[in-house]
This record gives sequence, structure tokens and C-alpha cells, in this order.
Amino acid sequence: MLVPADNSFAVWAVLFGGAAFAAWAERTRWGRRLSGVLVAILLAMVLSNLRLIPRASPTYDAALRHLIPIAIPLLLFGTSLRRIVRDTGWMLAAFLIGAAGTILGALIAAKAVPLGVDGPRLAGMFAATYIGGGLNFMAVAQATQLTDGARMAASIAADNLVTALYIMAVMALPSIALARRLMPSPVMARAAQDHGTTLPGDRPAVVVPLDKLALTLSLALAFTMAATGYWLADLAGLGGFGILFVSALALAPGQLAPSLASRLGGHEDLGMIAVYMFLFVMGASADVWAMLGSALPVFLFAVLIVTVHMAVLFGAGALLKMDLATLVIASNACVGGSTSAGPLAAARGWQELVTPAILCGALGNAIGTFIGVGIATFLAR
Repeated sequence: MLVPADNSFAVWAVLFGGAAFAAWAERTRWGRRLSGVLVAILLAMVLSNLRLIPRASPTYDAALRHLIPIAIPLLLFGTSLRRIVRDTGWMLAAFLIGAAGTILGALIAAKAVPLGVDGPRLAGMFAATYIGGGLNFMAVAQATQLTDGARMAASIAADNLVTALYIMAVMALPSIALARRLMPSPVMARAAQDHGTTLPGDRPAVVVPLDKLALTLSLALAFTMAATGYWLADLAGLGGFGILFVSALALAPGQLAPSLASRLGGHEDLGMIAVYMFLFVMGASADVWAMLGSALPVFLFAVLIVTVHMAVLFGAGALLKMDLATLVIASNACVGGSTSAGPLAAARGWQELVTPAILCGALGNAIGTFIGVGIATFLAR
């Protein structure tokens, strides 16, 4: 392996290099159509599966723990709640439709892909993670007493790969003309107007003077909000929902001190660097080769679930003429969870969807385990 997993400086160099490549790609025509988000995930998947970079590393673990709690405040400074309330009323409805699609997909997959006695457990686990997140996945595994270590390892590998591939697929939808025609998106139109662009995710490169005070103040506030948010969550006995407290604190400057928020220049760029690095880690953890072995049936099982989820959500969205950007981020909130949905909305320039995405993702975390255990119990009867 070119980069040892225990060489933290080398791994951090890879993460920053991957983020830099994703940022550069967005300045090219092909990169603008894919978006830096997809470039970061795909690049990491290629490098890790060619054994050039590690698939797991203590540095990755540190990045996953710290990048998003810092990125969220950096991306939310200056966000207007008034605009969110006005423009994103369909997000919750889209999320609930997507969750229903996940439940249907889990029931269909349990019948279509034979996985023996573990089938009901896996249906519940994947339903839980594709409504909530990894914590729900593990919680359902424990609640249903899945003790087969090999099956558990295969399930985790399948989940990582399917999540990465799905995010790539769903984030590419806004670049497809037919999807934009079937599901017109005022959110995308506003974002394009705000950034003077015509393609989704297409932003011109603008060179601005470096303001050391603004950058360091933004970072100081972001770290302070992350620390305070998790402290408050622990104090309230809601440690698993610390990201919600961080998000609430991050909204304060835009509501209480908009003039201060307007002076925090450069924070969005810093937040996007963190997002690219986070997504790079997600891509690196996806083991493509494992899917060619014992994990292939589990992989197909997970693919069928997200395929049904996607068909239900976007089919309903087309019929109801729902906003394409809202559907994309609601789907990400289901499959990827709040930690990826909010930053992905910001990566596309859909700032008004960031907070609703985080809130819907948190709702998924709250209900995912109950739904997963319910599905596993129902199928095991």
C-alpha cells in the first residue's frame, strides 16, 4: 500500500489532496456536471480499491468524528430561517415518502433475495440505516441478535458501497434534462441566479483577498459551537443528537447578528473543504472487491432496497411536481443521513435546504431503529 494507514501525516495529506482535486474539478466542464461531491467519492473509491490508500485508518475515524460538526457551522453562518420556512415546506413530506419507499424496498428485498435465517434481520438493519443512519444499523443488529461476524462484516461493506454509489447516482440527477423537466426546481433556479450560473452546481471561480481575521474568527466560532452543542446534548441526555444542537447554534448568527455573519468571509469555502474530505473518507471505506465475494448477495439486497426507495420517492415527486432539489436532498437524508445530506445541499449551493436536511436526517435517526426492529419482527413471524 502506497499510504500506510498508521501514518497520520500521509493520510491527512491524501485527504487534503482529494479535497483539492474535487475543488479543482469543479472549475472544469466535466467536473461541474459531476460536482465536486461525486468527484471526491469516486476518486477515493478508485484509490482505496487499487490499494493505493487505506480503506480504514485511525485518521479516517478522527476525520469522521470532527469534520462535519465543524463544517455545519461554517456552512450555516448567515442562513435565513425565514427563507427556509418559506421555501422548504415539502422537505418533510418528501422525506416521509422516501422512508415509506425504504420500508417497501426492505419488504420486497426480503422476499426476492434469499439470505436464510438472517434475511429478516438484514431487512430491518438496512431499512433502519436507509431511514436513519449507521447508529440505527448497529442498534437493530444488536436488538435482533445478529451474531454471525462474517455476515455482519459483509453487511457493513455492502452498506458502505451502496451508500457511496447511491449518493453519486442521486446527486447526478439534477444534471439530467429529463429529470429537471419532470420535476422543475425553483430551488435550483434560485441557486443558479444567486451564483450567476446556468448549470446545477456550476460556480465561477472568484479570487477574493484573504482575510485572516474573518477566517480565524469563523473557525473559532465553528469549534466553539461544536464543543458547546455536544456539551449541551450530553447535559440533556441526548448525546446521540449533538449534531442538532450544533446546527441550532450555527443558525444563531444569521438570526441574531446578521451584520456579524456578513463579516465572516471565507467560511463557506472552509466548510466545503471539510465536506470534500468527509466524502473522500466515505468513498475510501467502500470495498468494491468484497462485493465480488461473499458479500455479493447482501450487496444486491441493499441495492434493491435503495432502488425501490428511489422509484417511490422520485415517482411520487414527478406526479406531485415536487422540487427536484428537495427530492434529491430528502433522499440523501434517508440513505446518507443528516451528516451527509446537509453538507451535500451546501455543496450544490442549495443553502435553503441545509437545515431542513439536517432536521429530517435527525428524524430518521429517531425513528429508524423502531422501524427496523418492527420490520425484522414482522418478517420473522
